[in-house]
Amino acid sequence: MLRKLLALIAIAVVVWLGARYFVHRGEVKATVVFHDAHGLRKGDPVVENGQTIGRVTSVTPLEGDDAVGIRLDRAHRREVVTDSLFSVENHRLVVTNTVAIGNPIEDGAVLRAKADRLSRWLARHADSVQPLLEKVKRAADRKFDSFDAELAAATAQVPQWKRDGQKAFDQHVGELRKHVKTMEDDLERSDKVAEAKRLQEKFEHWLQEARR
Repeated sequence: MLRKLLALIAIAVVVWLGARYFVHRGEVKATVVFHDAHGLRKGDPVVENGQTIGRVTSVTPLEGDDAVGIRLDRAHRREVVTDSLFSVENHRLVVTNTVAIGNPIEDGAVLRAKADRLSRWLARHADSVQPLLEKVKRAADRKFDSFDAELAAATAQVPQWKRDGQKAFDQHVGELRKHVKTMEDDLERSDKVAEAKRLQEKFEHWLQEARR
C-alpha cells in the first residue's frame, strides 16, 4: 500500500514538473540589480509602455544592493533589451525603452539599473521627451543625408583634383576633413557618439576609395 502511494506521489510530481515546464517554456528569466528596490516584492508586475510583460520572482539583498529576479512572458520576451532603463513606481518594475537601441536580453541575463541622475530621470519621464528625441534623431538623419550628398559631389570632382596635382588633392581633402570634424563635434555635444564614429568611418572609407 505504501509503495503504491509513493508511486502515485512520484507520478504526480513528474506530471506537475512537466506541466510547469510547458507553462513556462519560452519565457525569459533575468536579474535587475538596483541600489534600492524601493519595496518591490515577489509577484509585482514588470511593466513596459503601460503593459504588463512579466512578474518579479524574487528580491534578494546583494552586497548593499537589491537583486530583483524577473520572469518575462513568452509574448514579451523581447521587450527588455541590453540598454533598457528601469525604475520602481508603486510596486511596479517599470521598463523604459524610449532611448534604448540594444538587443533583446538572453535568458539568465544580469542587468544593472543605471543610477545616475539623467538615467533615473529618463526612466521616469522619457515618454514626455519623446517628441524632442525624435526631432534630434531627424536632425541627425538630415545631417547624414547632407553629408552623403557632399561625398557624392566630391567623388565626381576627385579626378579633376588628381589632375591638378597632389597638393590640390590634399587641399580639397583637408577642407572636407575639417567639415567632417565640425559635424563630429556637433554630434558628440548632442550625445551622439555612435553617430559621430559612424560619420568618421564613412569619411575614411570614402578617402580610401578616392586615393585609389
